Amino acid sequence: MLEGYRLLDLSSRLPGPLCSLILSDLGMEVIRVEPPEHLHKGDLFREIPERETPYFPMLNRGKKSVTLNLKSHKGVDVFYKMVENADVVLEGFRPGVVQRLGIGWEQLRAVNPGLIMASISGYGQGGAYRGKAGHDLNYIAGTGILWLNAPRGGGVPVLPPVQIGDIGGGSYPAAIGILAALINRRRTGRGCWLDISMLDGSLFWMGMALFDWGIGKQISRGIPPIARGAVNYNVYETKDGEYLALGALEENFWGQFCKAVGKPEWGKIYGDEKAMCDPALINELRALFLTKTRTEWMEIFKDWDTCLSPVCRLDEVAEDNYLKGRKVFRWESLPDGKRFPLIRFPIGERKERAFKKEIPTLGQHNDLFFKEYLGFAEGEIETLRREGVI
Repeated sequence: MLEGYRLLDLSSRLPGPLCSLILSDLGMEVIRVEPPEHLHKGDLFREIPERETPYFPMLNRGKKSVTLNLKSHKGVDVFYKMVENADVVLEGFRPGVVQRLGIGWEQLRAVNPGLIMASISGYGQGGAYRGKAGHDLNYIAGTGILWLNAPRGGGVPVLPPVQIGDIGGGSYPAAIGILAALINRRRTGRGCWLDISMLDGSLFWMGMALFDWGIGKQISRGIPPIARGAVNYNVYETKDGEYLALGALEENFWGQFCKAVGKPEWGKIYGDEKAMCDPALINELRALFLTKTRTEWMEIFKDWDTCLSPVCRLDEVAEDNYLKGRKVFRWESLPDGKRFPLIRFPIGERKERAFKKEIPTLGQHNDLFFKEYLGFAEGEIETLRREGVI
């Protein structure tokens, strides 16, 4: 859907590369612009201690890689030439770095007025926290998400198992913003600069919780705003030490559930928040679920129209028949024989699409890009290489 568009990706690690992976999966040509090996050995995920980690392949499959020393004047001049034929520049430096390098928004839009530049940073390009260091955990700490993610009744906040700030606060807002900017450019002919703050993006996830707090409702840590930890929206352990997730929010689903477990009288309390949140009732259901294994319960519920799901382990996710049928995974192997799944972005046309999987080595596309895309002669490319520019 995005074939014909080109993005120059200056970012590293997770938020920016995941954003460009989304756009790459939708058809955009993504050029990773990485520091030459004598400077940084490219994206920082290439050089973390576990040399064969799948993180870099996971995030950069289907992209191209060129090297460029942006700390040199000649490297900046080359980048200007690259920008002339680009649609998007994506960067994830701290605020002020691209300006110091000479590749800030003002410089780049002078080269290409239709350019879209997306800057992902922890706290945005302006404001009191502009230069503050941070990582995913710091961003969600500043939004209330981490405070809420604690055991019921309070206690030490629990670290989330996924990067909410990096992905939900950075990657997805940036991808959506780039798509909107491309649509706007078709209408106006103008590019723009997108300021993506991962703290701001994470705060967007807090809309329901802050709404409830704002109107005076009690906010309980460890309990989701939806249903407030009621009996019909909870997690229950089974006899074999596995878990089931019950999400029967609507009256019809709750009624079906109650009939399935032989407690039709429970269906009558629907709508009574105090009764639905009664600890005694929740404990009674907990005890009931402990009488059978997870498999036994799922067999009982297979013909009932309610919202009950097994809490899947990672091995079960990887082998799930539904996910296999949707072809969202492609398994790849590392040199040591270990296998890992690549996950396709879940938006696309309903026809079968090729799964982009080529993993670019550092600078793999230097000759292709500089010769065929920019028209540099062999001698010019060799000079750039000798001078440490690429």
